[in-house]
Formats: sequence, C-alpha cells, structure tokens
Amino acid sequence: MLKVSKNQLQKETNQDVTDTLGLSTAPDESLEIATATGSSENSGISNSIPSVTPEENQKRKENRKDMIASKAAEPVDFAYERAIGNNDSLYSNFIELIALTKRKVARIVIKENDKKVGFATGFMVSKELMLTNWHVFQKKDMATSSEAHFFYEYDNLGHPIDPVIFKMDDSKFYNNKELDYCFVGLAPKDANNEYSLEDIGYLYLDRLIGKIGEVGVEKLNIIHHPLGDYKQLSIRENLFVGIDDIKIYYETDTAQGSSGSPVFNDQWQVVGLHHKSIAKMTEDGKYYLDRDGNIIPEYDGKIDITKVVWLKNEGIRISTILKHVKEENPNDPIITAIEQLPQKETLTFSTNGKLLNDTPLKNLEKQNIMETNTSKNIIISVPVDALNSENSIDISLSTKKIATTVAIEPQKGNSSSNELLLEAAKISKEDAIDFSSCRGYVSDFLGKDKDVPLPMPQSGSDIEKEIALLKDKSMVLKYFNYSLIFNAVRRMPLISAVNVSGDPALRIDDSDRSDDWLRDARIDKMCQLDDKFYVHSNFDRGHMSRYQDAKWNIPASKDNELRNGIYTCFYSNACPQVPGLNRAPGIWGKLEKAVLEKGVKKQTDSDEIKMSVFNGPIFNKKTDRIFRGVRTPMEFFKIIVWLDDDDNLKATAFKLSQKLLLGDIDFDESLLLDIEALDIDKVVEFKNYQCSVKSISEATEIDFKGLEKYDTFVSEDGLDHLLLSDKESIVV
Repeated sequence: MLKVSKNQLQKETNQDVTDTLGLSTAPDESLEIATATGSSENSGISNSIPSVTPEENQKRKENRKDMIASKAAEPVDFAYERAIGNNDSLYSNFIELIALTKRKVARIVIKENDKKVGFATGFMVSKELMLTNWHVFQKKDMATSSEAHFFYEYDNLGHPIDPVIFKMDDSKFYNNKELDYCFVGLAPKDANNEYSLEDIGYLYLDRLIGKIGEVGVEKLNIIHHPLGDYKQLSIRENLFVGIDDIKIYYETDTAQGSSGSPVFNDQWQVVGLHHKSIAKMTEDGKYYLDRDGNIIPEYDGKIDITKVVWLKNEGIRISTILKHVKEENPNDPIITAIEQLPQKETLTFSTNGKLLNDTPLKNLEKQNIMETNTSKNIIISVPVDALNSENSIDISLSTKKIATTVAIEPQKGNSSSNELLLEAAKISKEDAIDFSSCRGYVSDFLGKDKDVPLPMPQSGSDIEKEIALLKDKSMVLKYFNYSLIFNAVRRMPLISAVNVSGDPALRIDDSDRSDDWLRDARIDKMCQLDDKFYVHSNFDRGHMSRYQDAKWNIPASKDNELRNGIYTCFYSNACPQVPGLNRAPGIWGKLEKAVLEKGVKKQTDSDEIKMSVFNGPIFNKKTDRIFRGVRTPMEFFKIIVWLDDDDNLKATAFKLSQKLLLGDIDFDESLLLDIEALDIDKVVEFKNYQCSVKSISEATEIDFKGLEKYDTFVSEDGLDHLLLSDKESIVV
C-alpha cells in the first residue's frame, strides 16, 4: 500500500490545466509537484485522442522498421516483433540498456530558502542541461536553490542509496508554457565536489521520425520518481494509443507518469516528456475511484495510490520540443549542444564477472553491508536511521570472505511487534465474518401494512456520490436487526436503521457486555475508522444503532441475542462521540426511553413494545471539527417511528449537539476550512432539540419525505426545533 496526500496526487496528475499549478503541502512539510489531472469525463480537459487512418498507421509501421534498423542493439525483426506485441521475449542486453539509461534520470528537489517545497523528475539531455516540465519551474528563480538527486534509488540488497546531488544552475534556463517543457542547467560538480556532471552522462534526443510505430500496438516505458519516491520503472505498461503534432497518448490502469519523466520506446530512445495523467474520478472531479467505481477513502488526508485507476497519459513529443527550443534560440551553443551524440557506453564484464569499465562514481552497491578484508579488521557499515531507532542491531560474523547483510531485528517483547501480531489476527477475524444470515432492517417490522422503508440518500445529491458500494453495487449493509448506509468520504455511517423490540421474552441474555470492534470487510476497510483513530482520543466509538436496541432475537436465544448485540460493534456503525453522549445512561438511550414512556403503543396481546429508529451524524463543514485528519461531526440525529394506541404510525425527530472542551480533545484546527468559531471555553455541554423530520432531511441530504406525514412535531413561532428542558417537553 502506498499512501499519498490527495493534494499531492492532484499535482502529480495535473487536475486542472487551466490553473497555474502551484505547490501542495505534504505531511512532512514537503510539497509534491507533478502533472495533475481530473477524470476523463469532467476535468475540463479535452480528452479526445486523435484518430489515425490505416494508411497513416502503415506509414508509421514502415518508419518504425527503418528506425529500428538504424538504432536497435539487437536483430531488427526480433526488436520489431516485440515492439508490436507479437513477442514478449527480451535479449539480456535490455537490462544493460536500462542500467545505462536510468542513471541519467534524477529526482528533482525543489527548494526555497533551503526548505524542501516540492518534488519532480528530470533527466540529462546534454553535458549541461536537464529537461523537466514548465509547471515544475515556471520561473528561473524557482530553480535557483533546487537540486537534482541522481541515484536516489534502492541498491541490489534493497537498501536506499545515498544520492549524488547537483545544484541547479539557473543561468542556463529555457522553458515554454504551451509545450510544458523546461531546460535547466546543473552545476559541473556535485554538492560535495567529488563527482563531475559529465560522469552521469545524458540521453540523446533524436529528432528523426520512426521512434514509435503503430497506434494501439506498441508499448512504452517510463523511468520516474513518482511523488518524490525512490526511482521506479514502468516497463512496457503503457500502450501507445494516439499521436498528433504535439502530443503522444498512452494508456495504463496500473501506473501514472510523473512530472518531467522521460517516455521511452523499447530501444530506450526518448519519445516524449510526460505531461499529465488522467485518473478515474467522480463526475464532479472531487474524489478518486477504484476499479469497482467506489470512492477511494482518505485517511489523515491521504489516499491509497495503488487503488487509483489511470485512464490515460499524455506526453509532449520530443521532436516538437527540440524544434521549438531551437527556433526560439537559433544561435545558442548551449541549445545546439543538445544535438551532440553522447559517447558510447557499455557495461562490459570479464569471465569472472568483474565490471571492467566501472563508473568513476562511488560504488553504490557496497552501502549497508559488512565486508571482511584481507587484514584482521572487519569493516561494518550501518545505516544512520538504524542507530536512531528503538531496534537492536544483530550482526553475524563469519570467517568466510564474503559480504554479509546486516540484519536489523526488533527487540524481544517489542510492543510494536506485538501490535503487528494483534493487527494481523484482527484482519484475519474481519475477513472470516459471515454476514449471509444477516436480515438487516425490516421495513414492515411495525406491521404488514405499516411499511417504513430505509431512507436513502437524496437522488442527485453530493452525499449520494460519497456512498460506499458493495461488490454488487448495492449500498445497504445488513446486520442482525439493523442496516446502514456508509459514507466512504466521511468514513462514518450516513444512516443506521434498527428495529427495536422491547419484549422481555425476546431479551433473555443477561451476560456481561464485551465490545470487540472490527471493520466490515464487505466495503473498503481503509474507509472505516479504526483503533488508530480512537485510541487515546477521549472519543468513544459511538454506536449509531445501539447495542441494546439490536440485542433481541426471534425465537429467544441467549447465544443469538448476544451475537446480535456484538454485531453492532462494527466501525461502520460508529461515530466519534464523547462519553456523556454515548455511554449509559447517555442521551441516545434516554430519548428512546422517554418516547416509550410517553406514547409508544403497548400491544394488548403482549408486553411487546416495537419501534424503528434511524440514527446518524449531521455533517456540517461550518461546525465540524478536525481530529486526526478526520472531520468529526458535532451534531447527530435520531428519528423514532412507532404505532400509537390507535394503530397509527407516528414519528418524531431529535437533533443532539455536542460542544467539546479543547483541553479534552486535541483538535487539528489548522486543517479546518471555513470554520465558524465555537465556544470551547465552557464545560462539556449537550443540547437536545426536538425538531421536524423535514429539517433533518435538509441537514443530511437523506430522503425522509415518507416520514414527514407522521411527524408529531409542532413548530413554535415558526421555528423548526424546540429546546428540550426535560422529557416532559417531548411532543409525541
């Protein structure tokens, strides 16, 4: 799983090209730059791919063969068959070509006043110049303090390599907004004055046609630093689907390009400068969607990028960039030098495997290993971050003259290891839960002719787009005696509906309650809050459908009653609530008891008391508080439906407001947008309002119209709510 902030990803994929792309704040005070996109349907970008006639495609095929014949480091027919997808085999020198090519690609670290403010990718195109995007360096001064980090990657043992860092030289600066390119110089020596820029080498930009062939057939490669991460390669994952005078188009659903990334053919010729990627999103462009069309949830402002579906990528043709920069700078020797062929490079090995023409740069494969040498000394290299950790370092010594990996193992009894084991056990338990017997909320629970359907999100509302969907595209999660609809964006239930039976004959279990909170595996687990959110938070896991409300069974059974209560302990059924609201005797239960005492029908043939209860949070951007990156609602609703003595349906609604002491809960107010000031200096206070069903519908975007005709609330002086002083104030 790779989590990134949503803002980072939008910059990485060029969400709105009509805007001037700036920098986005990352959690570690760094910012992420790259091309950003929206959905193919509504991002405001023209996503049409130019069509190619059969004649044009045939011409491209011929040009491609000619180019392969002149450039390929392998038999022409073999290379062409692979290029058009008829042969996936590769000669082993393909790996050597990758090794020679990737060293010229660097992570760009954008700095202002010696502080990291962004990342991108760039690659050397001459002895002096690096190529990246215009939106990375829109102005010369943006490059002044920035750096290029070469070899920011993992070694063959999986250890991070210390990069070779070169400062930018903004005296050599050429960029263009329309073609989204920027050539920028680098200092001739690295920051430690150990290595020469010429040692890195550069990629030759070839203006000749034929570098890519048939549309819909050939596949392309990308080397990049996505989101500023260690160097990654997308090998033959991008299908070439279109071309025009300026751009090439390539599709993939598994990987996106990064700002300033070079796009290659199979001969590792640069064919394009990656420009932007387009992801699958909601129609309004607010949320990313996974392969099943579900919203990818945010956690602490981050989303799992591995779930994003990439629809299309765009790159600027290298031939177009070269033509333009030469026309703009016809007599500039720095630009003319781009056309100079680099010296030929090879990776040549002798029979014993020793690299004969080893790079003059440091031997990067010897980092983080232990070596024995011919003397009696033992040289040990240990990563600095290991010394700064709580881990112990276990070193195995041997008389054999071989390189041995240094193993870092957790201490025995390490609490973090124990937590991992517990987490693994919980995940296994979550995945094993069987919901097949769960009937859920029953709409005619109050009577066969008293149907009260589960209220749904209002059609066309914003909230409707945020609902988590099951695999069959339905939105209702069924449990024992209750059902709910879950908001994947807010990571809490939208509404939870429970059938409540007060018949003591159906409530015979008196065992002690023990809550074991789990996530519901039927929807994305990442969109559900969990222990990490609630632990040490001063928040309770507030049941929306109450444990006691669902703890009954027909026929009476202690085991089934206990099971039904336990099945309310899913994070999908919980919202953060302070103890005074949630715990017994909390306001949730008091309200129901008051309604029962004042007017709920007691049927003459039994002591059974029945009602249906709808519960949920009231999301409000103006009053919600941010806690651990999650918008936490300050208000909740409860609507109770029952039969009166005349067998008529009745309904009444309540709104509960909680104001929280700042001293009790450490809110992240710096993350809150458009917040109205709240009085947080007083003690914890709860205000209970009886209100109209209609007002709840308006506040939640849930369709309660079917209940409005049964509403017992009578407004006073035109108000849609009534402050309750005691239970006698409730209107039933």
